[in-house]
Amino acid sequence: MNRPHVTVVIETITTRFDSSNGSLVNDLQIILEALNKQTYPRELIEQIVVVDDEVSPHDDVEELRRRHPAVKLVWSPANYFAAKNAGTEAATGGVVALLDGDCKPAPDWLEALLAPLTSGVAAVGGCTRYTAGSWAARTFSIPDFAYILADENGAASGFNINNVAFPREVLLHHPFDTRISRNGGCYFLFHQLRAEGARVLYESRAVVAHGIDIDGLGFMRKHFERGRDGVAVYRLDDQAILRGTRAFRRFGGLALAPITGRRILLDWMRLLRHRRQIGIRLFALPYFAAIAFLLRTIELTGGLMAVLTSTLSNRRD
Repeated sequence: MNRPHVTVVIETITTRFDSSNGSLVNDLQIILEALNKQTYPRELIEQIVVVDDEVSPHDDVEELRRRHPAVKLVWSPANYFAAKNAGTEAATGGVVALLDGDCKPAPDWLEALLAPLTSGVAAVGGCTRYTAGSWAARTFSIPDFAYILADENGAASGFNINNVAFPREVLLHHPFDTRISRNGGCYFLFHQLRAEGARVLYESRAVVAHGIDIDGLGFMRKHFERGRDGVAVYRLDDQAILRGTRAFRRFGGLALAPITGRRILLDWMRLLRHRRQIGIRLFALPYFAAIAFLLRTIELTGGLMAVLTSTLSNRRD
């Protein structure tokens, strides 16, 4: 079987904002070492690090070049989705696999992720969880990542762009919308692909450990921003691909409460129906149901704040 040449695109936004050790090369050391240990043939793996234009100093970039000469460096604006697009445009592989800079893929990650990527498949998403150990990692791995599931035919309920592979032409034809600040771009792209009838699969064996970026009350900020960015996505969804777009555009912020209520119900249904696939025990269901309610409520607050801020700004203008 002919294996495809794959380009792994790694951005530096997440490491710089969420888990920086003060040095670009040290921030990326874990992920680059993990890529060098992949079971997939190394001669078929191109590594691209997308350096956003706010990274400094210059010596840091030179040290990265010295330690990892095989890595190709590309520059982009300081936007999470712009970095993904820049890496895709610079890729030479027929397949593009996306990782965040604060992730650590398992040794067989690429092997597992690319196996289902056959003709006619637009994307394959893998299994992401926060690096194990802390209460926060065990708790927030579920609402942040584990609602990405497979149905009985392997079709995915979504994908996280810290762990997903596409044929390169798919991403070139469907670039991420750089008007989105940080959250919602993967959700938006997934539904754009599905609206065109594309086949998107989930592969649970393609495992990535994500750096923990929600220490303390960081989960509140993270989900507040998700709610705020969700409003931006509705405003950009001119074709009304997302279920909540029409209601939001008709009723504005008043629509966010019923939209959030529906999301909470869907979260609870996923937890109940797919708890084994998600990886939680029966006795833990009430706990994770309460966490889902809490986080969706925080997202609702972020969405309402975005609407209020926009309204006040328009009145001043």
